[in-house]
Amino acid sequence: MLPGPQKIDVVLLTKNSEKPYLKMCLESIYANIPVRKLIVIDGYSSDNTLRLLDNYPNVSIIQMHGSRGASRQKGINEVETEWFAFIDSDVILCKKWYDKIRININDSTGAIWGVAIPTSPSDLKRCLAVSKFYHRSLGNTMLIEGNRRGMLHDTIIRTRLVKDIKIPSELHVWEDHYLKQHIINKGFSWISTNTAYCHHFANLTARNIQDLIEFGRISRAYGYYSWRRILIFAILGLPKASWIYALTRDADVAKWQLDAYRMIIAGWLSNEARPKTN
Repeated sequence: MLPGPQKIDVVLLTKNSEKPYLKMCLESIYANIPVRKLIVIDGYSSDNTLRLLDNYPNVSIIQMHGSRGASRQKGINEVETEWFAFIDSDVILCKKWYDKIRININDSTGAIWGVAIPTSPSDLKRCLAVSKFYHRSLGNTMLIEGNRRGMLHDTIIRTRLVKDIKIPSELHVWEDHYLKQHIINKGFSWISTNTAYCHHFANLTARNIQDLIEFGRISRAYGYYSWRRILIFAILGLPKASWIYALTRDADVAKWQLDAYRMIIAGWLSNEARPKTN
């Protein structure tokens, strides 16, 4: 028998999540995870998100306003199983995802993340170009980023390690890394694997680039990005954007990469780069 419990709770954050493919996400969850309860933390969706959820068994919906950090905290508080999973609403799990994930469980395992493969056309083009920039495969490129940051697209977590966590309510970004550090600080490992994976629809170029200013601010406030990392962003911004354009001939994708680094640096250098109180 494979390690790990036979049934786990799953926490899903939603807010107007019907598109791009919430239905396929839910189908992949129930097909590939032995769900005891699906705990949905919903930001008062006004689309068909809640109606879609009505079609699935053992769903508990909690509606609240707040950051991603606050929503993840609420989900953790509701978990009752020995292990649980965070699954994002814009991913589709690979076949036998849970079985592929739990072969990594041992006494020192705190969490396991399955690599997220981008599927939106713009982000896939960008990531493929970046992987060639570093002379890596796409899978290894995404795996390295997951190892560095700690992602929660499709992640199982040992519940007792996070029942005492108090995720700062300001963390709409970096809440994943905060959670990872909490687990590592207890002496447990955070494993990234490309054996288990999900297809992730993250249309980054359609998002508000200004959000990355907050990403940069938080990265400094909590000590996640050092001066060295920010200097690397400054040095690589134009060469990487030029490389992306040379390979993709997509000016919007190349500009997004350059602007992303620029906004992160601006946020990191801002006068407000310090933790806020809850």
